Amino acid sequence: MEFAAIDFETTGYENGETNEPWQLGVALVRDFEIVETREWFFSSPQKKDAPSIIDSWSEFYPYLYGRRLVAHNIATERTVLTRLAPLTKWGPWVDTMRLAKAKYPRMPSYALGDLCVAFGCVPILENRTWHDALYDAVACARLAAFLGSF
Repeated sequence: MEFAAIDFETTGYENGETNEPWQLGVALVRDFEIVETREWFFSSPQKKDAPSIIDSWSEFYPYLYGRRLVAHNIATERTVLTRLAPLTKWGPWVDTMRLAKAKYPRMPSYALGDLCVAFGCVPILENRTWHDALYDAVACARLAAFLGSF
């Protein structure tokens, strides 16, 4: 089983602005083991000196296209990729939140962090924590491995 667990961090919809991605984290997984991690930063109010997402496209596209894409609550990731390349067929998609709800219907919370704590799959990445795209992508990969076949 191979897949790419992904997470975008975005600017949000503050002051009527558009919700723009400023960080992408990817964890490539083979046989439920993380074999490679990558991250990209994109120009935004958070990272003014970073390249635009379009200028970074050729770097991250090969990590995503043609792979099973796994994300926690996939709406943001699917929206960002569809907006970037509307004619590209992404996925197939696996949503770890939906998978957890199906396998464990009585959890008190389905937030990524809460599930990782409950199932003992919290990542340890130096100087990283929740809501960092790389950290969340690794957490999602670990959660997907815990949840098993899909």
